[in-house]
Amino acid sequence: MGQNTPYVLVGNALSTMVAANKLAEAGEDVIIVNGSNNWGGHFTTVSCDGLSYDAGMVLHEFTSYSTNRAEENLTTYNPAIRNDTGRFCNTVRQYVHRYQDTHEISGIKMYVEGQFYDDLLIANSLNTLPQLPFANSVKNELQKLLGQSERSALHASNKLVADDYNQLSFHLASLANHGETFHAKLIEPFCKKLLNVGTDNVLARLHRVPWLPLFYPETLLSYLQGTPQTLPPTVFSYPSGECVGDLAQKLRANMQGNCHVNIINEHPKQLKLREDGSYEISFNQHEELITKNIAWSSSLGDLIKVLGLSASVVNYEKCSFALVFLKIPTDAIKQDFTVLSIVDPEIMTYRITNQSRCSMTDNSRSVGVDRLVIEINTDYLAEMQKARQATQGLVIDIKSLVINELVKIGIVTDSAVVEIVKILELKNALPLPNAHNKQIFTEELTAVLDAVPSMALLGPSSGFSSSSFNHQILQGLKLYESWGKK
Repeated sequence: MGQNTPYVLVGNALSTMVAANKLAEAGEDVIIVNGSNNWGGHFTTVSCDGLSYDAGMVLHEFTSYSTNRAEENLTTYNPAIRNDTGRFCNTVRQYVHRYQDTHEISGIKMYVEGQFYDDLLIANSLNTLPQLPFANSVKNELQKLLGQSERSALHASNKLVADDYNQLSFHLASLANHGETFHAKLIEPFCKKLLNVGTDNVLARLHRVPWLPLFYPETLLSYLQGTPQTLPPTVFSYPSGECVGDLAQKLRANMQGNCHVNIINEHPKQLKLREDGSYEISFNQHEELITKNIAWSSSLGDLIKVLGLSASVVNYEKCSFALVFLKIPTDAIKQDFTVLSIVDPEIMTYRITNQSRCSMTDNSRSVGVDRLVIEINTDYLAEMQKARQATQGLVIDIKSLVINELVKIGIVTDSAVVEIVKILELKNALPLPNAHNKQIFTEELTAVLDAVPSMALLGPSSGFSSSSFNHQILQGLKLYESWGKK
């Protein structure tokens, strides 16, 4: 018979690492099954040319409108509710600060119609709104929206409670709250660049998956009328002198150095629920395991396969990305920013993060080399390149494209100063936050819960679009509390 162990965690997710470390610290024996060399998934550092980078824009959010210090009871956390992490920001902050010092960052910008502005897409800097060249049109449309006799049923105040928001497209919600111009100039083009689909293919309640805002129309109009309502900016933090992904590296080192943790570097072949309620896990090479406590942090599709469940094959709709890792002399960078969202549709890049600037505790940096990461949706790029080829007979490779765009938008004036150290292409990396994919996830989850109702689900298996950094930390901590009290 196989090896018995109290706790088995399958997968490489950050939540798995958090739970394993907490259990091992408490003296519990843990086996982690991870057939991948990657630890932490998206939330790990990428090393190249002797430098460390996060995988694009990866920031900490330690504040939320729903934070309440007196109510951070992890037993009530529900990963199936995307916004539920807001109640536990202090819990996440305290955990991160066990391993890293962090500081709040500034300098979050956006590039709209050839100009740089303080960002309102992710940072809520609505003082920018009156400065935009289409501000008057936005103002007129909002006045008409708010001049109607009844408040719209699609008003943003309903987004967390109205059932309609579970099926409603973000296109309709945005138009109902922002008006046509704000939507067409900011929301729609940025969504298309990031996901290569329109907002009609995004569920309204999941609008923050592509980092798109949903404001109250009253709030927008107040800024345009010179009597702004109080809307606190979104506060982001970043590790001082490190990357966010360094946390995963530290957790990995802790696991590898702890005698209570055993790592099996192999994918499970089969998983069975036995009559006594325990689980039997078999492998091609390693001896089988038997446990009553198992957590799964890989995809539901992979779990369905190892459970041997019959399921119809329905593919998720996904999009692909390229991450371009750069180093540029500090004094050659002509725009000061931490994160730059680029809305203009003719620029293929949708976001640039200066991670050296993010990691500094103030704006002063000695002359050296800054680490930048550029994010491009390669599906959008291919579509736009095809159109350019048809009209101009020209196709530019990613390397040349990135350098040209950095010069075009004024980040640098000399292309020779840009050194690309790595290009990482992620094919079909992100499931679209749409109704089609939510239905597939729901069907897979139902099949899994019918077969193994006692299995703990983490990371991408825990809920649809519930794999954010905060979700992962909370899932790992909640699992530890649940198992540690048995």
